[in-house]
Amino acid sequence: MEYVKFGNTGIKVSRFCLGVMDFPSRLEKNKSIEIILKALDKGINFIDTADAYGRGLCEEILGEALTPEKRKKVILTTKFWVKMEKNNLNSGGCSRYHIIRALEESLKRLKTDYIDLYLLHHPDPNTPAEETLSTLDSLVKQGKVRYLGVSNHYAWQMAHMLGVSALHNWEPIVAIQCRYNIIDRVIENETIPFCKRFNIAMMTYGPLAGGILTGRYKRGESIPEDSRVAGVSFRKMLTNEVFDLLDEMGKISERYNIPLNRLSVVWLLSKSYVTSVILGGSKPEHYESIYPALEDHIDEEDLQKIDELSEKFCYQPFSNQPIKEGAPKAQNWF
Repeated sequence: MEYVKFGNTGIKVSRFCLGVMDFPSRLEKNKSIEIILKALDKGINFIDTADAYGRGLCEEILGEALTPEKRKKVILTTKFWVKMEKNNLNSGGCSRYHIIRALEESLKRLKTDYIDLYLLHHPDPNTPAEETLSTLDSLVKQGKVRYLGVSNHYAWQMAHMLGVSALHNWEPIVAIQCRYNIIDRVIENETIPFCKRFNIAMMTYGPLAGGILTGRYKRGESIPEDSRVAGVSFRKMLTNEVFDLLDEMGKISERYNIPLNRLSVVWLLSKSYVTSVILGGSKPEHYESIYPALEDHIDEEDLQKIDELSEKFCYQPFSNQPIKEGAPKAQNWF
């Protein structure tokens, strides 16, 4: 396992971060715990979850898997924002009311007394940044949270938050989590330059674009109804341009004798601004098949070719950061 410094902090994290979003809906609990323990054995010291994943079930599974001895060696990330109490008008968002309640509930489920990295899952345009950031600063001072970050935010939103924090001498955000892969490169326009300039750690999710970058889906073939790609948000990515790219990537993967999913991850790992790649899956083999990517070598010339072939995907609406004004549209959780 490789480890890197986490942005403007003194901690080191593994290049792979274990993502557990699919655990409650697609895996039995014992299988989920098996994946967690195997990831730790592989040297992964970075785990990502959220209160929204499985409506708290993911956090509960992690709380059971991470014994006190294991917990102290892990950098544990969770998120808030989602409305967890259906009939509570003030549940959800980034208000002081919700943040404090959300953190306490996450701590209980995770069976821990602190969170290493606490993220705003989505922007909240209805709550002043001062209220959100002052609350988070107080939680750091109380020792309940170590570091702060965001997920699915624009560069201008991060800039605003850093400015407000600096003005009031509050804890700044140190990380962003965002979707990034070969066919979804919109964040290269503003988010990545911003993070490089201010040394914001970058956690990327969706490395395989919901399975599209595994080569599983073929041009002209029907999509299985139980597939993630059967949903509208992923189905719209199955364009002729994407299939053309996959054909060319297939030639590269054959030359190196590695599967397409690992080639896609090697491309991400080659980007110095990507701190950690979040791995997800609905089966143990989905994780196991990716781990060898750390040992794979692809010549710079071929990585550059993938850059050139996929440059068009810097300018399309697939991402959680569409090129238009306003906050990214979150899933229908409210």
